[in-house]
Parts: sequence; C-alpha cells; structure tokens
Amino acid sequence: MKKVAVFVEGQSELIFVRNLLFYLLSPQKFSFECFKLHAETSHTVPYEYPNPAAEIYFQIMNVEGDEKVLQTIERQQYLLKDFDKIIGLRDMYSKQYRKISPQKIDMEVIKRFIDETSEAIQDMPHASKIDFHFAIMEIEAWWLGMYNVFAKIDSRLTPEFIKAELKYDLTKIDPQTEFFHPADIIEQIYYLIGKIYTKRKGQAEDITKKITEDDILDLIESGHCASFKQFYESLTTL
Repeated sequence: MKKVAVFVEGQSELIFVRNLLFYLLSPQKFSFECFKLHAETSHTVPYEYPNPAAEIYFQIMNVEGDEKVLQTIERQQYLLKDFDKIIGLRDMYSKQYRKISPQKIDMEVIKRFIDETSEAIQDMPHASKIDFHFAIMEIEAWWLGMYNVFAKIDSRLTPEFIKAELKYDLTKIDPQTEFFHPADIIEQIYYLIGKIYTKRKGQAEDITKKITEDDILDLIESGHCASFKQFYESLTTL
C-alpha cells in the first residue's frame, strides 16, 4: 500500500482535501485518517474512511497555522520516512506575506515565498518525496474558480446574479490573480442571501461537498487558478 501524508494549515483545507479525494480517486482505492496538531500532539478529528482493500492510505493533518506547515514537515521527517509522498498546502495570504505586500498581489513576492520554501525543502533528507503548494491567494480562490457551487448552496447565487450585484464576472475572472483576500469575496457573496461567511466548519463542509468532478475539470480547463491544478496533479500522481 502506498502512503501519502498531507499537511494543511487549517480546518477548511483539511475538509476540502478530505472531500476532494472522493472526486479524484475511486473510493475503492484509498483510505484516510484525519488529525489536528495541537501543542505538538496529534489528535484524531472527524472523520476517517477505513478501507482494508485500499491501495493508497492518506494521512491528512491540520497543523493550525500557515507557517507551521513547512515546520511540521521538517520536524516530523523521522516519522515520515515510510511514506511515499509528503504534500504541504498553505495559503499565500498570511501575516508573513502582508508584512511585505500589505494590500496587493505581488508576483515577485509570491515567487520569493515559493523559492524560499523550495530551498528549505532541498535541505531535508526526504526532499524528493515532498510536494509543497501555496493556494494563491487563499483556498477560497479555488472555490471562487468553481463558481457554480454557489448556486448549489442557494439557487439565487448564479454567476449572472453575482455579476449584477457585485460586478465580478466569475466566469471570466481568474480568482488567483484578481482577489487579494478571496475569503472576503465569498463573504460578499454570502451577504447577498443574508448569510455570513466566517470559515466555520459547517460552511467548509457545505461548499466542498457540493463541488463535483465537473466543477474541478471546468476549473482546470479554464486555465484559472494554476495553483489548484498543481495541487490536483500532486494528489493524483502517486
């Protein structure tokens, strides 16, 4: 059985990866367990997907912090030696980023973060196993790229309605290059139907469970959110 460890920065990312697996791989082929790292101790969190006949086992861990993703991979190298692949995922939007570029998407700053992370990984014993990804600027950008999901949450939230109310044409915009803080855009969309988006567990579940294989493929084929395509390929190439 192949073993893959996926380290993510937060609860929303864990829920997204967990649900995404069912669209990317045949459910008969994989199993997974989910964990949260708190005070350097891992705790199981909902939910697990056991499968004795699995060909691939995924360990998905929420490390509770964007900068902790790389740090945790480095600290746990001795525990990861038996894994075939190690994947890291964090948002580019962070305190660290905003110290350098407080209010805009700066491709030079983004490149610097990616290059510095790649250099740090090269010094690790299991560097060849590690794929590290930044959601640019946040994982919410990827959900905005799968814009049809919002009409599944509320039938009023069609791309046409969102464009009329907010002036964002999600069918044409690349959220990765357009929105500095994508979570704010989802908050604006929710506000249109009298709801508030606060990154709660239930909201991440509601969004990601409504994403379909067609939504994923449409985003990839659009050429938008290149950071998602890279992460998608990392999960599906084992």
